[in-house]
Amino acid sequence: MQFDTGTYIVIGAMVIFYLRLMQLRGRRRRLEREASVARMSQKNKVRKNAPALEIRDKNAPPYKVTSWILVVIAAVLMLLGLAARAATGFPPIMEEYWWVLTSAGTLLFVFCFTV
Repeated sequence: MQFDTGTYIVIGAMVIFYLRLMQLRGRRRRLEREASVARMSQKNKVRKNAPALEIRDKNAPPYKVTSWILVVIAAVLMLLGLAARAATGFPPIMEEYWWVLTSAGTLLFVFCFTV
């Protein structure tokens, strides 16, 4: 398998995507921990009247999608970039710069999730 500059750029975009997911996971854990500490620091009388701590469903995904339109656009960009890399029916400029579409779709995908 031959690696060119475009492949390294796409790998870098994927690393940025996974770093963002790790950041979101850490933020979610920090928020849960802060909520738990805040609840435990309340006095007993206030704690009895406080609403119950909501229990998170273990089967629910840990991330929320901010915009499904952005998800579709990002997926289409990534698929177009990969198709331009693999197929020969695309214009030559698109075949040469396939990595622009793929990495743009990946970086757009970064902004599609929140906790």
